Amino acid sequence: MLIAISAHGFGHLSQISPIINGLCQRVPDLRVTIQTEMPEATVKRRVVCPFELVNHTADIGMLMSGPTIIRWEDSLQAYRKFHRHWDEHMAFQIGVLQQHKPDLVLTDIPYLPLAAAADLGIPAMAYSSLNWVDIIEANPDIAARMQPELETMRNAYQQAECFMQPEPSMPMPWLTERCPIGPVMEVGKSLRRRLIEDLGIDSAQKLVLVSLGGIPLASPLSHWPQIPGVHWLIPDSHGASRADIHAWDDDRYKFTDLIASVDLIVTKPGYGMFTEIAACGVPALNVARPDWGETEVLERWISRHVPFTTIPLEQLLQGEITSEITELLAAPKGKPVAPTGIAEAVERLAPQLHRF
Repeated sequence: MLIAISAHGFGHLSQISPIINGLCQRVPDLRVTIQTEMPEATVKRRVVCPFELVNHTADIGMLMSGPTIIRWEDSLQAYRKFHRHWDEHMAFQIGVLQQHKPDLVLTDIPYLPLAAAADLGIPAMAYSSLNWVDIIEANPDIAARMQPELETMRNAYQQAECFMQPEPSMPMPWLTERCPIGPVMEVGKSLRRRLIEDLGIDSAQKLVLVSLGGIPLASPLSHWPQIPGVHWLIPDSHGASRADIHAWDDDRYKFTDLIASVDLIVTKPGYGMFTEIAACGVPALNVARPDWGETEVLERWISRHVPFTTIPLEQLLQGEITSEITELLAAPKGKPVAPTGIAEAVERLAPQLHRF
């Protein structure tokens, strides 16, 4: 099986890895090839079964300034360049498939491998809460200038025998082979006692995990409030010398276990993050991502499951978040959401492999 994963952030890896792991348990002799631009070490943090890595991108994604702002003009030019050389990209992708000889291709959510698989007669499926056509069409001006490219993209996505849409997903009404499934996420286990001991703080303290994926924290940290009884967990120290700010250790704690161990998370919209939060019922302070086409669907869904507040990025950077943090910490946790989509996806994929 060849699995192509977009390297637009790490969210696509967190979204598809539970399915890869579940499928490897169901089909023990499965030979897995993963095509992505992400480093092998990053993939291994999520994918537990053996795999061969093809370290080559299969899509553009969107070019970003930080985690919340799309560089629309740059993205437009990147897609035009990619599609000007479509035949060359197709030839390369066909070569990858011919070399690895998969019985099934799965993408989250590159469209090029779907087109190449169709050309070779290899069964292929897609899986994601979004697709790049609908993300681009969230900006009508850019979409109007990309009609030839978007048509090629639509045709490629339509080659999928099934486009699995984990809850919550964008509607994608133009896709003819939509296959809705339940939520898909890794569920963390609470290591709170060990975390408290490692930090050397009182067990009554509240832990706030900050995961903003690219928002530079060095400047904002000096403005962040010191709230009695609250400790901040951040990706690294950023030179912070405050006693209430701690860097987490990637080698000692899985990120999903950190989510399950804290009282509140400060983050931005993303499928993997939101579903992993909902799996633990943890309240969330959300940084707005207004030009991302998936945002409304994600925010509407998570607000039904956990205490949830959205603020603009500027407010976060200024550190004016005391009232939101205090209110969310006082709110009761939500009821954990079960990852029912993992088994549903495996049930769809496994028969495709057993027929060979």
